[in-house]
Amino acid sequence: MLAPQPAIAGSAQAIQRPVKKSKLPLVLGILAVLLVLAVGAVGAAYFFLVIKPRSEKRPVITRHEPTPQPTIKSTQNQEPTPSDLGNTNITGTEVPPYSPPAGAVQFVNSKKNLDGKLAEHYVDFSFYYPKSWQKDPKAGVPGARNFVKVERGLPPNYTLENFAVGLYASAGSVENDRAAFHALAEKLSSQFAESIGNYHKASEGETKVGLYDGYEFRFEGLSQQTDKGQFKIWGRAIFLPPVDGGNNGVTLLMLTTSLAPELKSVDDVGEKGDLPMLLQSFRFGKP
Repeated sequence: MLAPQPAIAGSAQAIQRPVKKSKLPLVLGILAVLLVLAVGAVGAAYFFLVIKPRSEKRPVITRHEPTPQPTIKSTQNQEPTPSDLGNTNITGTEVPPYSPPAGAVQFVNSKKNLDGKLAEHYVDFSFYYPKSWQKDPKAGVPGARNFVKVERGLPPNYTLENFAVGLYASAGSVENDRAAFHALAEKLSSQFAESIGNYHKASEGETKVGLYDGYEFRFEGLSQQTDKGQFKIWGRAIFLPPVDGGNNGVTLLMLTTSLAPELKSVDDVGEKGDLPMLLQSFRFGKP
């Protein structure tokens, strides 16, 4: 039987490639980044919401809109085998509830305003995020590419950390999905490579989100030149198979930058900062 081949709908929006500058602006940019890090270290407990830039002439990072909409198609209808069921660690097992910290906001996915592929491949899930984060009003509505997107930002419109949940259509079993994950990761990674300067896929392999088995790849790159200098971009994409024997999984996409003072490398994505709360609280099903 041929391995199922994924196809990803849509394309990632561009983060422009770095633009060469004279040495003086570059030095000033580096000093500006150091200043931001120093201020961020003092006020690490405060999280800034995204606001629109005051002037269109102000150089900013172009947001990378996550578009995790891969589809895995099976070559034939298959019933789950005992091996498949053995790989699904939490099927039929109740996931323990999450105890959110003070100030956390719960997001619960809803089909009410969805259309197209998101409605077709709808899946129930929930998670908590800090109330200081901003929820993207363009996600989870007609024509949207993601069920939800939330972000921790720095004025005027710089990303510190963000988190988006998209879809992927399962081949019908955990085993079939895992057989296609590498090709799926390569396809999505190639899209990022076309839009992020100095792009590099740092790692790839199996992972866990709480009790859920998944597959991930991590990547890194550089921003364009901005008034804060040129800073690093780190990301992580996780594919989570369905746990109920259905056909709808989710893609978790995280994007961070070195403007977040507590983040030092791609290994910190989802491990430091605020993102660990979102991953630890993620639950399939209705809350």
